[in-house]
Amino acid sequence: MLAVKRRKFRLPVLSRLTQAWLGALGIAGIAGVIAIVDLTSGAGPGRISLAVEDVEFLARAQTIKEPPEERLISPNEGLRLGAPSLRDGGVASNTVRDTSATIEGIETTDSLLYPDEYDLAEASPNNNDIIIRIPGSPKAATPVTAASLTPVRAITDPDPALLRATPFGKAPRISSDGRKAMREYAKHHENRSNKPQIAIIVGGLGLNPALTERAIDELPPEISLAFAPYAKDLNFWAQKARAAGHEIIIELPMEGYGDSNKALGAAGLLTTREQGENLQRLDWLMSRFQGYFAATNYMGAKFSTENSALSPILQTLRESGIAYIDDTGAAEHAARQSGVALVSVSRVIPPAPERSQLSAVRRELSKLEAIAKENGVALGKTYAYGATLEELVAWTNSLEKKGFTPAPASAVLQANASFR
Repeated sequence: MLAVKRRKFRLPVLSRLTQAWLGALGIAGIAGVIAIVDLTSGAGPGRISLAVEDVEFLARAQTIKEPPEERLISPNEGLRLGAPSLRDGGVASNTVRDTSATIEGIETTDSLLYPDEYDLAEASPNNNDIIIRIPGSPKAATPVTAASLTPVRAITDPDPALLRATPFGKAPRISSDGRKAMREYAKHHENRSNKPQIAIIVGGLGLNPALTERAIDELPPEISLAFAPYAKDLNFWAQKARAAGHEIIIELPMEGYGDSNKALGAAGLLTTREQGENLQRLDWLMSRFQGYFAATNYMGAKFSTENSALSPILQTLRESGIAYIDDTGAAEHAARQSGVALVSVSRVIPPAPERSQLSAVRRELSKLEAIAKENGVALGKTYAYGATLEELVAWTNSLEKKGFTPAPASAVLQANASFR
């Protein structure tokens, strides 16, 4: 009987090219596991951008789109302003953990939480990529601007002495020694050259994380940032903005004309509500985050014309040490009645979701320059869209050469006689 000779199994000889491919796949697999783990944990300071056109997401994977356009009539020559929806797409839920204080349609604590389906994966600015964070990796490079090359002076952190307790969280108050948020949290600014000053407010922030981060990191610190009250993680964004040298503002959703009120959310201030109901909602709005020096209207063309509705709101702001910035042109009478520190927006700058729409932005910026030449100061207001942010960076960095001084909104407020 012949013995069967068994051969030992040997791996086939691999070419160098095959070995290289296998090695690369192994490394990619390890990196993928790390990225997925980190994406769910939220840890890690660095980030990379990967194209996802043909990739199936392993986490919730809707990209965050640019805020939808809402129609708002401006007092400036009938200009129509497109503003981001405060509801981040118009479908925010009002799920919270504590029901100790409620507003009709809102269960509230110090944080309004969207339902899980709106806890979206972070999107990159061009909305074609998803951001995957990897522990220990360096932060993605940001464009070099004058703002990034100039040392900035951070805005002071919230002072407990300037906060009062409400059923909904901490809201501003005047301290026992008379200090006010509108002074403590205003950006330090000196116009030593005595040139005409121009200030810009960029609003609608917090709803789109990618645009919010861009606004904070790329815009010069002289530009003031206004945050939507329904956004998530507002204290995080507020702290980040203050650290970058931006003074911050809270947006108050107010009744407009037509069917625009659907964008105001359950905490919207309406002329049809009783004074107590509006003041309760104001308490909720003012407790959304801390460290802002002023409030500004979101919409509000109708609400601002009703003195009986607006005056109690402005009186509460005055008693809280908060200034008010109006873009409707209709709040001055109520401001005189309430005694609030008020400044009106000189020009409303239309948003530019696309670069093809920048001509209207440039036209309004030129009008701001003309107003500043005539009056010494000018204040513009717009909303956060990608192309608008890019234009504002270039324009603000050109102001000194044109004979102007970029200034925060508080500088225009302080030039107003009502500031005290």
